[in-house]
Amino acid sequence: MAKYNSRLDRRSKSKSNKVLNIMIAVVVLLIVVVGATILTGNGSDKENASTEVKDEDKNTNENSADRESEQKEDENTVSMDEESNSAESEDQDKKNEEEKEDVPEEKESVALDDSSAQIEEGSEPNVEKTIVHPDWEPVGTQQSGEHVSSYDMGTPDWQEKVKALSYATGIPEDNMTVWYIEGNGGPQKSIGTVTEKGGSTAYRVYLQWTDGQGWQPTKVEELVENDKD
Repeated sequence: MAKYNSRLDRRSKSKSNKVLNIMIAVVVLLIVVVGATILTGNGSDKENASTEVKDEDKNTNENSADRESEQKEDENTVSMDEESNSAESEDQDKKNEEEKEDVPEEKESVALDDSSAQIEEGSEPNVEKTIVHPDWEPVGTQQSGEHVSSYDMGTPDWQEKVKALSYATGIPEDNMTVWYIEGNGGPQKSIGTVTEKGGSTAYRVYLQWTDGQGWQPTKVEELVENDKD
């Protein structure tokens, strides 16, 4: 009986040792697996971190390159705009100079009572006096080619007639009322009747066209009353 119990004890101890060894092996295996997982995870994290840093650097470089490209484009655009504005300004200045050359020089009016004026008593019932001044000149013209006298209000020839009437009488255009402009026996002769705005004295002005130089006053009659009112 005692021998049987001893055998049972040895068998029990042998089984316990096997179980213990298996458990130790399992624990060691778990430790190895966990350690490998941790190492692998750290390596992956490092690789991911490295990749993210590279991507960030790449994005930063690309953004920097884009900003430099945009800046160059903006500078080129500004430069082109400045060149365009400069060219437009030069063209406008040239155009203004050409227009100034085309505009006749403004003639300074000679006073009707100037000492050099030749004043005579009127020879007609409605003429108070007749004035002729030796310094009267053509007022200039922008017309070219064969001259055709126009009596249509607002045309270049009409406007130049008005300018000559103002020049002869000394009444500024913006303060002058033009009552009538008509022909005077020929295509290059005209007569205009004007007064100062709000004024009662009327003047009849005789004009003569000079080719290339414009209308020139030849005589002014101060009227007793405005016969075109």
